[in-house]
Amino acid sequence: MKKKAIAYWLLPAKPERELFCEIVRILRKEFRAPNFEPHLTLFSTAKDQQPPNKVLKQISLRPIRLTASGVAFSSAFTRTLFVRLKSSPLLRKLVTDLGRAAKSPAKAPSDPHVSLLYKKLPRATKKELAAVMKLPFRTVVFDSIAAVRCVSPSRTAADVESWRILGKKSLPR
Repeated sequence: MKKKAIAYWLLPAKPERELFCEIVRILRKEFRAPNFEPHLTLFSTAKDQQPPNKVLKQISLRPIRLTASGVAFSSAFTRTLFVRLKSSPLLRKLVTDLGRAAKSPAKAPSDPHVSLLYKKLPRATKKELAAVMKLPFRTVVFDSIAAVRCVSPSRTAADVESWRILGKKSLPR
């Protein structure tokens, strides 16, 4: 059973954002996959306890820099092909602050990542894609947060295409 949810995302800054968008665009065309905004999902909540814009206004952290540890893949639709990132104390604090502001229990992602493709593909194809992708940077800076209405769990291209950004907030430098 799919439910409506509010997800909170970290969005990469330029130039990383531009590169991720271009990779998503190329993979989307190549594999007839859905388009989406590259992001790191912080957490999601099924409860609309607080309006997302009110939640975002309460956050006052600076941009977050995370170390990329390579491109990986999984059997999960929402982790078809992704850039794995190393967590940080600032990332964990942001999730705690967002959860408190949203009045929703929130736990930092155990395997933070930025997805590059959502598509059911053979394991060999995903393995090959992950092996050939090399990032031109070791760290990714995230400089804004978005609140997104989505269905949970998202398991199809139609689910991904139904996502709607409800609000954004820049993290001041």
